[in-house]
Amino acid sequence: MITILYATSVTEHLNNLVDILYENGYFGFRESAKEYVVDLQKRIESSLPLFTPRLPRYRRKVYGKYTKYITIRKNRRTSYYIFFIQKGDKYIVTYIGNNHTDAQYL
Repeated sequence: MITILYATSVTEHLNNLVDILYENGYFGFRESAKEYVVDLQKRIESSLPLFTPRLPRYRRKVYGKYTKYITIRKNRRTSYYIFFIQKGDKYIVTYIGNNHTDAQYL
């Protein structure tokens, strides 16, 4: 059985992402921003076991030594990088970035 867990910092980031998307005008309604983040989580959970992970070329301290990542394209302008550690059938998502903030480090 596959288990996907989120680090506390990732859970906080996803919760804050709703506010960021709404307050910066990406969505006109807070509920729409929340749906966007919930969809992102669903895509993470369905994609993580299926996609072939990559190793970051530039290992920042935030990624960790054994971290791999996958890319999820959310729309034509935004791709999310999902960093995780895998131990057998268990995945721990340790960091989520996007092409606007982290692309230069991959």
